[in-house]
Amino acid sequence: MNRILEELLDEDGGIGVCWLGNLSWLLRSDGKLIATDLDLDRDSRLFPSPIPTQDLAEHLDVLFITHEHGDHFAESTARILSEHSGCRFVLPESCLSRAQAFGIDSARITVAIPDHRPQGEPTLVPLEVEGIRVEPVRAFHGHTDFTVYRRASIEDCGYVFTLDGKRVYQPGDSVLLQQHMEDYADVDVLFVSPTLHNTHIDATVRMIEAIQPSFIFPQHFGTYQPTDQNSYWTVGCPDEVRAALSEPLRSKFHILEQGVVFRI
Repeated sequence: MNRILEELLDEDGGIGVCWLGNLSWLLRSDGKLIATDLDLDRDSRLFPSPIPTQDLAEHLDVLFITHEHGDHFAESTARILSEHSGCRFVLPESCLSRAQAFGIDSARITVAIPDHRPQGEPTLVPLEVEGIRVEPVRAFHGHTDFTVYRRASIEDCGYVFTLDGKRVYQPGDSVLLQQHMEDYADVDVLFVSPTLHNTHIDATVRMIEAIQPSFIFPQHFGTYQPTDQNSYWTVGCPDEVRAALSEPLRSKFHILEQGVVFRI
């Protein structure tokens, strides 16, 4: 077995966190291994994934997808998992056509509806997936110059997981939203994307300062070969964000190397 995967699966309570690049995260808790936005097999990666998809396949319980872009819902990785894994795919409705094209059995798909509230109900309706409580929440995809992407889908989402009694928030690709500032004061673990097409530096700092999480992990940087055309989403600013944070939050900001297992 892959050494890093073995370390992650060697559970000793709490939450095991491992970054595989971009928004590709593995989370291990309560005997379950879940992942977000796995893109592990792309030729433009600067380095191969520390855990090959084939090694991961037999151990993965659920893959959560935030939106349909190829660096988040990756065809090559999804096809391997579809063929060699029994994992469940949780994804927004905007991803269903790609899922079908990738050969994913519809019986293995759970559709995530962001901010889903029955008529007249004030609270979100969570999903229960493989024993994991998760709340799909709104995301609006950004573009360059701090604008919203012209083809942003209202079906795109982030996820709030409840793991080991803690709330873990993966916002997906999104500009700063009002709910980031007001609705997530109970989040313990926060992933942030300080790139030009997401929350960049100032907005990321505002988001962190509003939520006050105990653990903060930057993402969406250092994964793909930057070019003049893609640098607005391949190049991130984690060091600049950490420097701009207040001292108590700076100590909670962890820039992980790919393949390192962090224990919460």
